Amino acid sequence: MFNIAIGSVMHESNTFSPITTNLEDFKQDQLLMGKAVFDYHRGKSTEIGGMLEALEKRGVSPKPLISAVAIPSGPVSSETFDFILEKLETDLKKLDNPDGLLLALHGGMSTETIGDTEGFLLRRVRKITGPRTLIGVTLDHHANLSKAMVETADFIIGYKTHPHVDQYDIGVKAAETLLFFLENRRRPTMKLVKLPLLLPGESSPVPRAKLLRLVEKLEKTAGVMSASFFIGFPFADHEDVGASAIAVTDGDAELAKSAAEKLAQLIWDLRAEFTLPVVSLDAALVKAESPGKGPVVLVDMGDCSYAGAAGDVPFFARRFLEKHVKTAVIAAIIDSAAVDHCIQAGTGAQITLCIGGKLDKVNAKPLSLTGTVELISDGKYTGRDFYLVETQVDIGSTVVFAVGGVRIILVTRRMTTYDPALLRSLNIEPMAEKLIVLKGGMLNSVTYKEIAREIIPFNSPGFASWNFAKLSYKNIGRPVWPLAENLKWGINDK
Repeated sequence: MFNIAIGSVMHESNTFSPITTNLEDFKQDQLLMGKAVFDYHRGKSTEIGGMLEALEKRGVSPKPLISAVAIPSGPVSSETFDFILEKLETDLKKLDNPDGLLLALHGGMSTETIGDTEGFLLRRVRKITGPRTLIGVTLDHHANLSKAMVETADFIIGYKTHPHVDQYDIGVKAAETLLFFLENRRRPTMKLVKLPLLLPGESSPVPRAKLLRLVEKLEKTAGVMSASFFIGFPFADHEDVGASAIAVTDGDAELAKSAAEKLAQLIWDLRAEFTLPVVSLDAALVKAESPGKGPVVLVDMGDCSYAGAAGDVPFFARRFLEKHVKTAVIAAIIDSAAVDHCIQAGTGAQITLCIGGKLDKVNAKPLSLTGTVELISDGKYTGRDFYLVETQVDIGSTVVFAVGGVRIILVTRRMTTYDPALLRSLNIEPMAEKLIVLKGGMLNSVTYKEIAREIIPFNSPGFASWNFAKLSYKNIGRPVWPLAENLKWGINDK
C-alpha cells in the first residue's frame, strides 16, 4: 500500500498590520504534532479530515506531519516560521521514501522576510523528498499563487466557496487525485495563469457563481482533474499578490493551458462585479430602526480580524455616538488595557475609558468614553470554530462596556465574532437586538443567516479595507487593476 503523509501550515498574513504573528498565536489556535494531528482532525470538516477519511476508506494509513494554524494577523515572525519549518522538515526526514504528500496550506502567508512563504516552504519540502514523491496541495480561496508553488507541487486544488464551507470536500478531492495518479503511475500536468488584478478579500457571490459554473463545465471535460480560481489575498505586499486560475490535467499540457486560460479570462471579464454594494451608515441606521424581526447586522470589513486587520478601530463606536444611536451592540474591540481598567473598576462601575487606536495607529485614534461596566467574563464558552465545528472557545478576559444603549464588547485576544454564541455567552440575545456590528467577514452571512433581518457589509477604515489606493503597496507587480484603472489584459489580446 502507498506511503503517504499529511500535514498543514496555514496563516493569512496581512503585511500592513503591525501585529506580528508569534508561536503563541499558533499554540492558541492549532499547533499539533504526531498522533495529535489525526486525533484532532478525524471526523471534522477540515481539509485533513477529508484527506484522512478518503485515504482510510481505501485502506491507506497515512502518517502525520505537523499541523500549524493561527488566526490571521500580521506577518509571521521569522523565528516562528523557522520553528514550524524545522518541525515539518524533521517529520519529513523520518518518512521512508514517501509515495505522496498532502499539504493543506493557505497561500496567503508571509513572514517578516519572505513574501511567497508557501513557495519557499514547498521548495524546502521538495529538496527533502526528491522528485519521485507526488505532492498535492490544497489552498484557500484567497491564495496568492506563485511560480514557485506550481513548479514544486504536482497539483494544487483550491476551495470553491466563500464563505469557506467546502474544506472537507477539497481534502477528499485532493486525496482521491493523489491516489489516482499513484495507482495509474502517472503524473499530473498543471497550468497557472496569473492576472494583474487585486480583488476585495470579501467579495460578491454573483461573479463567483458564474465562475463556479465554468469550473463545473471544465471538470466534466475528459482529462481535467480539477480547475480552481483564486481571488487572492490583497492585503499583502509582494510580487505574487493577485488573482489567478489553475487547472490540473491527466498529463495533457494543452488541455491544462486551455482550461486555466478560459477561467482566467472570465475572472478578468467579471472583475468589476466582485466589489460588494456600498451602503451608507445613515441608510443602515434607517433600516435598523424600521419594523422587522431580528437585527440588522453591519459587518465591519475594514477592521476585520479574520483578514488580519488590527481589530481595534473604534469607527462604529465613534459614529454611533455622533449620531445619537440609542441601542446597538459592537463586537468587538481588542483592547487589553481597557479590559484591565474595567476589571479593576468592577461590575456596575461608571468610568471613563480610552478605547481602540492602540494597535492600528494609521486608521484609528483612541476614543474616550464614559460609561458603565455592565459585565465581566472570563471569555470561555461553547461555540464554533472556523470550520463551524462545536468547540470550547477561550478569548480571554472580556468586558461589556455600556455607553447609554450602545454596548461595546472589549476583548484581550484576537478573535472572531461570527458565532452568535459569543453574544449569548455575555447575556446578549442577538434576536432581541436592533443593530449589531461584527468585526468579521462573509462567514457572518452563514452563521447569522437565520437570525439577522439583513446583513450589510461595510467598507470601514482599517488594514482590510478594499480601498486599495490607501494601502502603501511597494512590492506588488505593476501595473495592476484597479490601481491602473485603464489596464488592458486578456488571453485573447496576447
